[in-house]
Amino acid sequence: MKETKRQHRAKFKRWKRTIVAVTLVLPFLYLAFVILDRNGYWDQVSGLTLVEKVSAQFDLSYAEDASRPVRVGDKEWKPLLGLTYRYSTVSFPKDKEPRVFARLRAPFSTRTPEVGAIATEWTVPSTPIFLIYQDWPQNSGKGVPPENVRIVGTIGDLENWISKEKDRRKYWVQDIFLGTFGPLLAIVIFWLEQRIDE
Repeated sequence: MKETKRQHRAKFKRWKRTIVAVTLVLPFLYLAFVILDRNGYWDQVSGLTLVEKVSAQFDLSYAEDASRPVRVGDKEWKPLLGLTYRYSTVSFPKDKEPRVFARLRAPFSTRTPEVGAIATEWTVPSTPIFLIYQDWPQNSGKGVPPENVRIVGTIGDLENWISKEKDRRKYWVQDIFLGTFGPLLAIVIFWLEQRIDE
C-alpha cells in the first residue's frame, strides 16, 4: 500500500513539474504574440494586410489604382470575402456565389490640388461597397440586375471590420487563451500539491 502511495506521489510530482514548466513558458508566448502582432505578422498570415490594401484603394477616388474591384481569383478575394461574411449584417443568397467585390461611385470626394499631381485626397466614408453575383463589367454593355447585387456596407464599415478582426484575434489569444490558461494551470498545481501531501 505504501509503495502505491509513493508511486502516486511520484506521478503527481512529475505532472506538477510539467505544468510548472508550461506555466513558466506562458509569459514568453504572450511576449512573442505581442511582438509578432506589432510587426504585422498575424495580419500577414491571416490575409488582413491584403484587406487593408483593398480598404486603402477604396478610400481613393482620383489616384491611378483608385477603388479597383476585387475579383474571384485575386489574392485579396478570400480574406476580404471572409471578413465581409463575418461582419456584414445583410443576408447573402445561398444559391449563388459572388464574383466581384466593388465600391460605388463616391457621392462626395475631394483632392488637393484640384489639378496636377495629387498631394492628398479624401472619399466620404459612407460610400457603399457591394458584392456582384456575376462577372462584371460585361461586354454586352448591360447593367447588373438588382438581384445580382448586395450592398454589404460602406468603406467606413470595412475599416471598422478590420479593427474588429484585430480586436477579435487579441481577445481569443490574450484574454481567453493566455488569460484563462494561466489561472487554470495554477489551480491544477494547487490540486496536485494537495494530492502529493496526502
